[in-house]
Amino acid sequence: MAKAGTPRRRWGGRDVALVAVFAALTCVLGLIPPLYLPISPAPITAQTLGVMLAGAVLGGKRAAAAMALVVALVAAGLPVLSGGRGGLAVFAGPTVGFLVGWIPAAALTGWLTARFGAPNTLPKGLAANAAGGIVALY
Repeated sequence: MAKAGTPRRRWGGRDVALVAVFAALTCVLGLIPPLYLPISPAPITAQTLGVMLAGAVLGGKRAAAAMALVVALVAAGLPVLSGGRGGLAVFAGPTVGFLVGWIPAAALTGWLTARFGAPNTLPKGLAANAAGGIVALY
């Protein structure tokens, strides 16, 4: 959040392009076949990697925007989820919590990555991704 009296930075073309690229990357990761476990109706998909990667690379706000774009594409009916699923019917299924949870999970991953500071080391990066992308999502 911007401090009182400081102007907010407007998003430029680069920000919009990065949001679109990471939304597209998350959609492409949906092409990898899901892993269904007998103990859960929700499959394990590679798209969670896109959520964590967006948060770690883009930061919280842009990563959340990228995941919101993916959710909007799903709602519009595009088959961008794992297994070629899409449309409003997905929001009535058992995986809706994961789908909607992508937005705060990406934001939290980005926020934690920024808070851990530079230089980012492997343990710090793993901790940010585990806390934001796995713990928060599941």
